[in-house]
Amino acid sequence: MTKQPLHYDNLKKDFIAINIMLVVLGFVMFGYIMLQKLGIIPTMPCVMHDALRIYCPGCGGTRALFALLQGDLLHSLYYNPAIVMGLGWFLHYEIGVIRTLRKRDGRRYYCTSYTPWIVCGVILLIFHIV
Repeated sequence: MTKQPLHYDNLKKDFIAINIMLVVLGFVMFGYIMLQKLGIIPTMPCVMHDALRIYCPGCGGTRALFALLQGDLLHSLYYNPAIVMGLGWFLHYEIGVIRTLRKRDGRRYYCTSYTPWIVCGVILLIFHIV
């Protein structure tokens, strides 16, 4: 089985598009959260928690993000470990793609396997059961 060659131009376009979408999404989420904090729009209840009495992957995400932004890693992990894991994977992807684009030696410096996704799924499953 041979590896497919890297198409650096496509990788660069995808990298830029993903980062632009994440910045826009970040501004939208920040505005939505601030409008809720100011009482302009009501907070929405968690349908999954109300119906099944288990926490969904988003429960505690805002508190975890604010704790992480304040430098409180332990509370962020307590509120929702997916935020910290997601940030770790995002940084791994960003640094890996930048290294791949700068070196141009045919190697991928970011993960292309499914193993980290399986590990994250198990950790999130444990978080929601416990």
